[in-house]
Amino acid sequence: MTDLTVFRDFLVLCQTKSFSRAAERRHVSVSGLSRRIQGLEEWVGTPLFERGKGGLTLTEAGRDLHEVVLDILHRLDGLRESIAESVHDRQQRIRFCSPHILSRIFFPRWIPRLQDQLSEVRLSIFSNTLPECLTALDEREADYAVALLDEKNVVAERLSLVGEGNKYSLMDLDTECLIPVSAPNAAGQPIYNLHVASDSPTSFLEYQEECHLGWGLRTALENRGLNLQRHHDASLAESLHLMALSGLGVTWLPQSLVREDLEAKRLVRAGDSSFDIFLKVSLIRQFTPLTFEAQCLWEYLSTLAPGSVGASSKL
Repeated sequence: MTDLTVFRDFLVLCQTKSFSRAAERRHVSVSGLSRRIQGLEEWVGTPLFERGKGGLTLTEAGRDLHEVVLDILHRLDGLRESIAESVHDRQQRIRFCSPHILSRIFFPRWIPRLQDQLSEVRLSIFSNTLPECLTALDEREADYAVALLDEKNVVAERLSLVGEGNKYSLMDLDTECLIPVSAPNAAGQPIYNLHVASDSPTSFLEYQEECHLGWGLRTALENRGLNLQRHHDASLAESLHLMALSGLGVTWLPQSLVREDLEAKRLVRAGDSSFDIFLKVSLIRQFTPLTFEAQCLWEYLSTLAPGSVGASSKL
């Protein structure tokens, strides 16, 4: 078998039709080039050139090989360039995976604040459930996961993000709050009021099991003594948001998501701040090494929020 160097020698020799000129362009001696071409002919099993007074001409086998070699080297050079571009892109790109709600309430305001530090870096954000985001970290398909974690660590403990056997580092970037909201009645009061006792249960719009926002919420509501009845549920906060706007019940939504609705009176609080559930916006990574750019981001953020669980920095 031969190698790519000999194929490139062969193509140059086809162009120049002269061993001396081809050797000069390939930066080898004429005898060295001659030995390479002779080895190629031995590998093919037949002469590739006819030597004449007017220079070299390709034999039929030479013409066939020339066509194939041109195609092979073109494809290989293209593949090499594609791989190089892919590697460069991977080194310059930081990949985030997060539950869908963070694409609405966190990334739009967070990313612009990093532009001065990450002007040459490209960011990729894709959404999934939090368990699937952690799977993406484990399989090196993402550099970071971003999640909303409750202060009592119900979510963190359920997913082994803290405690013995933990393989992740967490950094708190910001805070968020789940607040109870309801559509208003004609008088501007909540249709579903958590402060008003009633014999009939209050319609409760709940997160489905796959949504991690519901995990900490259920624990927080256990000892509240509220008479809630699950009428409708959804896996996305945006779906519960639409249900609440339609007057279907009370639900707990991120304050950032409903701020404009509260200002416009499309939604009102169904209970005061004593019913609020405080959350941390946490950046999650594995202990294993990151790419250079992803590591630079972690170190930069660590200067604003010391990189341990419980550190908080509002970026």
